[in-house]
Amino acid sequence: MKSKMNNINPFIIEGYAGKEYFCDREEETSMLIEHLENQRNVTLYSPRRMGKSGLIQHVFAHYAGKKNVHCYYVDIMHTWCLKSFIDKLASVLMGSLDSKMEVFMQNAIKVLGHLRPTFSYDPITSSPTLSLDIAKSQEEATLKSIFEYIKQKGETCYIAIDEFQQISEYPETGVEALLRSYIQFVPHATFIFSGSRRHMIVNMFTNPKKAFFASTSMMLLPEIDKEKYCEFAMDKFRQSGRELSPELFDKIYTTVYGHTWYIQDWLNYIYGKAKSDVTDDDLQIALSQILRENTDSFYMLIQSLTSAERQVLTAIAKEGIVTEPQGTDFLRKYSLSAASTVRSCLSRLVDREIVYEYNGEYSVYNRFLGLWLRAS
Repeated sequence: MKSKMNNINPFIIEGYAGKEYFCDREEETSMLIEHLENQRNVTLYSPRRMGKSGLIQHVFAHYAGKKNVHCYYVDIMHTWCLKSFIDKLASVLMGSLDSKMEVFMQNAIKVLGHLRPTFSYDPITSSPTLSLDIAKSQEEATLKSIFEYIKQKGETCYIAIDEFQQISEYPETGVEALLRSYIQFVPHATFIFSGSRRHMIVNMFTNPKKAFFASTSMMLLPEIDKEKYCEFAMDKFRQSGRELSPELFDKIYTTVYGHTWYIQDWLNYIYGKAKSDVTDDDLQIALSQILRENTDSFYMLIQSLTSAERQVLTAIAKEGIVTEPQGTDFLRKYSLSAASTVRSCLSRLVDREIVYEYNGEYSVYNRFLGLWLRAS
């Protein structure tokens, strides 16, 4: 018997659609809830697209409908200075606490009225948003007002600030110390500081010279367990009257090194294309379409690199995972130039998040880009 899920592609690639479409993460969910309910701030980090945002939304869904508990998700990836950070923070925090536009406006004017806040609705979410006319001399006072507002509410707040390492790139000095000075005195608020640039985010919380040193529980988000992911994927296909074999799932999982979003995207395409039980041809047809649709963006990225960078990137893609990128065998195998040149190229590629480095292992960050380069 076919499920009602027949008309829904269960392999979600954007946002959070509910626990039935969320795979595993049981241990991480329990751990994060335990941290929050015991007032422990958390640093959650992993490569981009591993599932940090989904996990946060999954945990926040646990509190849906609970009185006097407010959950906020603030993505600061596209903020570029302290003012843009304050705009984003105020819009999300105050808008969430006061869901009705009238209440939102009244309280925002009461707290921030001297800044002439401008109100509007987000065209996608329909949530109230605001922009603040903040002078340089008012930034610290404005930030203080926002945290005082949360403090005065006296209700439990769980606040996730995604891509938190972005604040270290603001042109203003002392932003970390400023935020720390306010955050530590909001007794009802517990924070999740989420980030994907591992070296930066870890340094912010483990370096004794940094303002946030030793102020959070550190939590690395690993790959989803392959067996549990396999069970999840097989079950979703089975509910639509089709079968996905463990062997084919293993091929998907290992090809993209267990990286969550790329598994989801590939499965999403397969689910939409396979008319019956999934075959290896279905995998290849889906992957070919994904790579074809991304060819222009991949080509533009490659064109932005120097010749030496392209050579190093292509060599890493063909190798899969490289542990000694400056070793003689690797240099000779791919006809690369001097080790010093490779070192310089790697530094730039890692900094641009084109190559990912973890524990001395290098791989192409975008798993589909790696497959595209390998096939070229």
